[in-house]
Amino acid sequence: MATELTRTQWIEILLDENITHEVDLKILQALYGCEDHKAPGKVIGQLVGNTGKKPSSAVNSEIGRYAKRIGEYYEINLTVRENKKFKYWDLFFKGWHENSSFVWQLKPELKVALEETELTDEFQYPEEIPTDELNSFAEGLQKTIKVNTYERNPKARQKCIEHWKPICSVCDFDFEKMYGKLGSGFIHVHHLNPVSEVGQTYQINPINDLRPVCPNCHAMLHKKNPPLTIKALKEIIHKPKNYNIY
Repeated sequence: MATELTRTQWIEILLDENITHEVDLKILQALYGCEDHKAPGKVIGQLVGNTGKKPSSAVNSEIGRYAKRIGEYYEINLTVRENKKFKYWDLFFKGWHENSSFVWQLKPELKVALEETELTDEFQYPEEIPTDELNSFAEGLQKTIKVNTYERNPKARQKCIEHWKPICSVCDFDFEKMYGKLGSGFIHVHHLNPVSEVGQTYQINPINDLRPVCPNCHAMLHKKNPPLTIKALKEIIHKPKNYNIY
């Protein structure tokens, strides 16, 4: 039996609704969105909306069920614990102890499969993510969660888009005009203030602090640290092709 699944097998698994359920994708996408595609189980649980004292419990249980479903279709050799039970998470993630927590990281083959199936960015984080419990983790992880929390707040997104319309503030791309009903209302939302200037008690003004942007422009805004301004990216678009921002 195989101890590791290949990229091709992961692609098949991700696209098979009998194996990969919506909750499984949310877990994988939440972890993909974290710095270096890694996070403690508690944080993953919070990102997928679990509450209570042990938000990771439901995640652990679902990962076990997910692994068992995969085992019904693929010959896999799960890692056995000292107590003779299986490490179901070991099929999907690398794992280690860090800062008194256990951290999961997406395995490379699974990461690539998520990218090739374009299943990396559909996860919507909960409206509120507690940041005071993240102080013991890496700064990059905190930064990623803060960015996603502010930019994906459902109420803030809705108010921003209602005011500015679902049209890219950089390149004026309109998904509905291009794709018809399929693209109606689709857009990313970008936070104008650098993360370093955002405090934990900061209150968003959806109209002043957020802008709708297409995924391409959103990615380009975040290519620099701190992010480029919308004005700067507009200037790049209208510069000659050999224009270099570096």
